[in-house]
Amino acid sequence: MKKEKNRWLVLFCICCNTFCLGGVYAWSAFSGELAVQMGCEYSQVTVAYSVMLMTIAAMGLVGGMLLQKYGAKKLIRIAGIMWGLGWLLTGFAQNLVMLYATFGLLAGCASGFGYTPGVVTAVSWFPDKKGFASGMAVGVCGMASLIVAPLANALLTKFDALTAFKIVGGIFLVISLATSWYIDSPAPGWVPEGYTPSATAPAATDGKTWREMLRDPRAYLLWATMLFASVAGLTLIGHASKIGQEVAGITAAQAAMLVGIMAVGNFGGRLAMGSLSDVVGRHTIIMGVMVICALDMVFLANTNSFISFVIAIVIAGACFGGVLATFSALSSDTFGPKYNGINYSIIFTGYGIASIVGPNVATSIRSSSGSYSGAFIFAAVCSLLAAFLCFLAKRLDKKAI
Repeated sequence: MKKEKNRWLVLFCICCNTFCLGGVYAWSAFSGELAVQMGCEYSQVTVAYSVMLMTIAAMGLVGGMLLQKYGAKKLIRIAGIMWGLGWLLTGFAQNLVMLYATFGLLAGCASGFGYTPGVVTAVSWFPDKKGFASGMAVGVCGMASLIVAPLANALLTKFDALTAFKIVGGIFLVISLATSWYIDSPAPGWVPEGYTPSATAPAATDGKTWREMLRDPRAYLLWATMLFASVAGLTLIGHASKIGQEVAGITAAQAAMLVGIMAVGNFGGRLAMGSLSDVVGRHTIIMGVMVICALDMVFLANTNSFISFVIAIVIAGACFGGVLATFSALSSDTFGPKYNGINYSIIFTGYGIASIVGPNVATSIRSSSGSYSGAFIFAAVCSLLAAFLCFLAKRLDKKAI
């Protein structure tokens, strides 16, 4: 009989791997120097980041399917190796095609294979603390830029951009190999000692298949909630520096601080809201967070000072992080834990669409109106729509119970 793993050590190992995946948020620390070294236009280099985002959205669904078939240990280990190699091989890219292939496709596939399965596996080990486990797994991912970005800047003072990619890729590879071997899913029917599921909670062996889920209207409500709830956060992540310089008149140096400021707010929101959702309920957290986010976007559309802009950025980051920390647990609550790998991956495709819609709509509004104010109002409307859709999902949940 296989010895039961320590679930806290499993969570730690998952967090190490999602931390590595969060290194993508430090892309802007490398991209400028990379464009100079490769002799390319900056816009050409940043296509690699766009390719990665689209690949993550597509491969996240594949990752959920592979998790169901092969289990967490094999999938997360392979994803970690691919992620490290993606960064390492980017250090050997001599042209744009190789850059798109290594950073965009290889690293993008790795993130799609590793991120959602990692979060889902963390939740499966903590049926008594689903929000906390999800918040930790996605929280360290959001915090990674606070460490990776300064590391990148330090490396770029001594080495060129390609060498920096090789070093960071090697570090990611070592971390993954050192931790992913311990990660595994709990045995079917396992529950932690002393935990008794509530009468309305699905048992550890229960769950709807993805086909059954797609016949449930709650699936479409949660998918749309994920999409609209992600618009505000992804818009700010994509344009934070430019928005700060235009709206609050901050300098480029101050704008560089925004990455760290948003990361802190993001982590705080993920951990706090994830844990709080274990107490007050997932739907309640998402509805409340989205109303706050809508008010924050309206405030952002009317602010012009640095302090108020920073406050608005922190609130937006916390709201965005809170939604991401809650959704995997909400999916497990709604459709059961047994098939949550594929079920949550399907719902998470809403995030992938939002990553394209949010930043591009903001760019279009800015180009046509000459201001980001309209983009903030659009994000506020999306946030309120997410709150309403989540409310409808909660009503259907009560009927199902």
